[in-house]
Amino acid sequence: MRFAYPLLFILLAIISASTWISSLVFADPKDEAITFLTDIKSGKLAKTVKHFGGNACRCPAKGGWGSYLIYQSGQEPNLAFMTGHDFEIGKPTATKMENTKSYLVPWERPEDSAVDVPISFDASRYSPVFLPLQMAYGKKMTEAEFDKFLQDPDNDSWKGFTLRFRPSIKPGSIAPPTEPLPPEAATEFEALQKDGGKKASQEKLPPEESTDDAIKETLGKDAADYLHPAEAGQVVREDGTVLPWEQVEAKLPRLKNATLRLHVVRRGQIKDWTIYHFGLMDPVLVEGTKELHFTHDRRPS
Repeated sequence: MRFAYPLLFILLAIISASTWISSLVFADPKDEAITFLTDIKSGKLAKTVKHFGGNACRCPAKGGWGSYLIYQSGQEPNLAFMTGHDFEIGKPTATKMENTKSYLVPWERPEDSAVDVPISFDASRYSPVFLPLQMAYGKKMTEAEFDKFLQDPDNDSWKGFTLRFRPSIKPGSIAPPTEPLPPEAATEFEALQKDGGKKASQEKLPPEESTDDAIKETLGKDAADYLHPAEAGQVVREDGTVLPWEQVEAKLPRLKNATLRLHVVRRGQIKDWTIYHFGLMDPVLVEGTKELHFTHDRRPS
């Protein structure tokens, strides 16, 4: 009898360990995708940023992983237009991706998965507007330039693509959430720290993530004015008067739905799934009574 309790304890420990390991080994990357997007909706930066960076072989975005969640970083792609806002999350699908990285033991085999999640926006609750490039970086536009944009918003839409989606063009619309960040989270939001934005803008981005390079091709010497998004620039009439922002916003196309592709990774079969990268694909926008299917989107590399 004296051996019964130790044996029972050992048996329970083995069962608990087996259950825990099994829950990790058979964890579904789609579940991580849904949890991540649910936290995006909550707007809690400190909680959301924990979903990133679980694979030590991956490099973070410039200025920390939190750069993907705020406009101030200038990071493209970006989910600031979704952070803290209401949207519908559809049924995800996952595709296993090849990972050729070496490993020593079977349970350390790294895994990658592409998870496609349909997202949609209800105009009666929240649907982000899509801004012209100049407006998104705080530059004034003539009314003629604005009307030209409205004729074909898809033209060059991939330049600064996700940074041009905004909750509104009302002043103050791109301000980040005001929650106090604990030290471990604050380091992931360098652009929110003193001089953080300047430092981040000086770092070199990989070509596939560089908004700066795409803009430089178009704007040349003026590109320095387009390194970071700003409050929406004004639309000016021929007589020099400014169109009220409410009138401008009413004409802008709004995002109706899209597919968010998440690159979900883990370092081994007993590690948690985490978010490495993402891209917004197949966006459908609404402009008045017209539905616009953009052909230029921001697919992950």
